[in-house]
Amino acid sequence: MANSRVGSHPSHEGQLVVNSTSSFTLVPNDSGKTFIMKGAAVTVTLPTLSTDIAGFQVTLISGDDSEHALSGGASKIYAIVVQTTATTRTAAASTLTLGTGVIGDTMKVCTDGTNWYVQCLSNAAAS
Repeated sequence: MANSRVGSHPSHEGQLVVNSTSSFTLVPNDSGKTFIMKGAAVTVTLPTLSTDIAGFQVTLISGDDSEHALSGGASKIYAIVVQTTATTRTAAASTLTLGTGVIGDTMKVCTDGTNWYVQCLSNAAAS
């Protein structure tokens, strides 16, 4: 199975942790979950923006050194990428891809229903 729940109960904050080994599309009910991407490069597609999902948030963590990607469609991803050697900001982008990184690279994603906002901690540059 591409996505499988880790453990038998939610975390202390009520969040679920999910192992993800292949590309997938998030749905509104995924809000609050943490996804660990591993096994191969995983592309995570964000839900369609709307005021109905304002407040949606997920955490994506690299479980290997693959170039994982976040796809948001219509150039609505705004990100701050903090890496070991520099900090960069992306203008409106439709995709954010982690460079070859390390286990633990993290993307925190949220929306106000109009745009996607991402805080990324990464060993390598993201594009």
